[in-house]
Amino acid sequence: MPVTGSTAPPDRRPQGRYNSAGPLFFIAVLLAVAAGEPAGGSEVVPASVAEAAPVMHLTFDDGPHWMFTPMLLDLLDEYGARASFFPIGETIAARWDATTTQDLLNRGHTVGNHTWGHSDLSKLSDDSAVAEVVRASAGLEELTGFRPSCFRAPYGELGQIRPRLGTDLGMSLAGWTADPQEWRDPPIEEVIDYLKNRERDGMVVLLHDRKWLTLHIAQRVLADYSARGWVFEELPDCHAASERDSRMAALKSGGPPVGGIEVSAGPDGSVRLEGWAFDADLPEGGLPIRMTVDGLEPVISARTTGEHRFSFPVFRAADGRSELACVWAVNVGAQGHDPSLGCRILPPG
Repeated sequence: MPVTGSTAPPDRRPQGRYNSAGPLFFIAVLLAVAAGEPAGGSEVVPASVAEAAPVMHLTFDDGPHWMFTPMLLDLLDEYGARASFFPIGETIAARWDATTTQDLLNRGHTVGNHTWGHSDLSKLSDDSAVAEVVRASAGLEELTGFRPSCFRAPYGELGQIRPRLGTDLGMSLAGWTADPQEWRDPPIEEVIDYLKNRERDGMVVLLHDRKWLTLHIAQRVLADYSARGWVFEELPDCHAASERDSRMAALKSGGPPVGGIEVSAGPDGSVRLEGWAFDADLPEGGLPIRMTVDGLEPVISARTTGEHRFSFPVFRAADGRSELACVWAVNVGAQGHDPSLGCRILPPG
């Protein structure tokens, strides 16, 4: 099976903490910043997912970028999309904190291991390669509360750790089925044509969230494929079994809530938003949950139970069109923002 990827080293930009900068149109001033960045890669591994609507798994390597990654998260929310991220361990540890990383998870995305320093594992001894992967998992655990359950190898090179990946390191291998190599700065139409030639339900697309061009490619893919009825989901194997409990246990008093949402459609056409949310300042439950549909003023739609779960019906427009519902958990602490629990496209009536 072929392997693609760049032999160039990963991006080494000045370090800085996350600072959300608003909608995508503000990035026009950053064109010169992002030119000429190299790419990483991973082994090609087929994916198979059966859904009523065709599914695309967008995956993003080598971040986080101080500006582009938060803008990408906002863009994904606009389409109710979920994705999987494979940050470089030393980069996310330097640029993000636990609150920022939890924000990515709150929105329904996943985080996987991409080694600590984007190392070519085939050029390391067995012990050194394992240490590189273990260090990345430990670094992610400090930010998320749990160790990642999936791994993507830089340059597609696993070296000698392949047999140890699942048994010793506790991770599955995450690959791709479509690699448009946007690190070469191809025209967007070329990327779209490439993806059309590789379309299939459950396709896994490899991109890089430290690229200027990736924002424009992602916007085009989300718009075109959403219009054709595709949905965008995270890689299911990248959810750790203990993720929810570990995130709750890691949250300290004074920090913003953590949580997640799902859409549930009944056989009668009814729709509910369900999920969980936890605030260490309200450990007994009762946390207010805000919701908006299609940009209307957010209202308190539910409160969490003692088990920190919530569920409420969503009333759609009379014409039954698909709508975007966005949810926030209210921060009951003395200060801080209400964290987003992401946005989801409601199924048509």
